[in-house]
Amino acid sequence: MTLAAAPSSSGGAAFVMPGTDEASRHECWRSFDVDPLIAEAVVWPETERYDRLRDFVEATANYGAYITTGGGPDYSIGRYQMKPSFVEELEKAWMRSGLARQYGLWFDTADNATARRVRITRLKKEEWQAVYLGVFLRMLYHSYGSFDRDGQRVQEGLDALPPEEQVRLAAAAYNRGCVWTAPGYGDLGALRKASREKHFHYALVPTRHTRRYCYATLALKHYKKIAR
Repeated sequence: MTLAAAPSSSGGAAFVMPGTDEASRHECWRSFDVDPLIAEAVVWPETERYDRLRDFVEATANYGAYITTGGGPDYSIGRYQMKPSFVEELEKAWMRSGLARQYGLWFDTADNATARRVRITRLKKEEWQAVYLGVFLRMLYHSYGSFDRDGQRVQEGLDALPPEEQVRLAAAAYNRGCVWTAPGYGDLGALRKASREKHFHYALVPTRHTRRYCYATLALKHYKKIAR
């Protein structure tokens, strides 16, 4: 299975809200035209590092400061270790992209406490982290795909690459960040460079002696295991 190159412009079924089980997460990702095995692989290193006690402390620290000011410690939260700043920028990019109507999913991106309270509350729920992952991957294929807004082919985009290469580049974007460009104009070269870097670690408090791993390589290893 591979990601759809471009979902139908006519719309179609809205996204599917998942539960906390694997089957419903996969259904959710498919509803975003995302290969669930690629989605699972992209966040697998984060799920391996996930620590429930640390997550509780960090989420509590985020909650009040983020709602009140939009600032505070920008700790990663939840099973997929998403930062509030990451999700806020993702929501804004999604609302600019025109994909909200197609998938039946809108976000309130206003700069106020109400919008921030909704966002941080969702981040603390496993099912919403799955939704945000679907949004992230669909946006990635939108910005780094082969076609521009008018349907003209402008590059050999992420959708045209072999699945294993898609995993490496999507994992690099998830771990190191990416730029939400106009459709088809994402810099795949930058993602390829990031996919070779070793920054990821499993230490609670990293030091200069902490062993670092290539996040994209870990994600690809898991993909090969589950895609057999």
